[in-house]
Amino acid sequence: MADRDLHDDEEETTNKRKDRPVRKIIVKDTDMLPDLQAETIEWIEQGLDDHKLSKDIARYVKQQLDENKKGVWHVIVGSHFACNTTHDAGTLINVLLDTTAVLVFRNGPPMKEDQ
Repeated sequence: MADRDLHDDEEETTNKRKDRPVRKIIVKDTDMLPDLQAETIEWIEQGLDDHKLSKDIARYVKQQLDENKKGVWHVIVGSHFACNTTHDAGTLINVLLDTTAVLVFRNGPPMKEDQ
């Protein structure tokens, strides 16, 4: 039974990706490692699939990063904005998906380890 549920979840994810519109993705600037970059773009696309408002997309992406990666993450979503910021090395991506610009970076004190 558990194998069947796992298979159904995989089918849902695959079907959702098939139904996803094809978006033109332009990475304007990044210093992320390729794996983190791919994960972040996937979360951005999931946010675009599931939410209409920029603030909801940003909240979703930030929530995913906060839950899965350490540190304090910041996400800006919109169509026209400029930004000058400092960030932790290897955590910045500025990407354009069709007409939606997304800036993601980590900045701030690292999360404390449980002792």
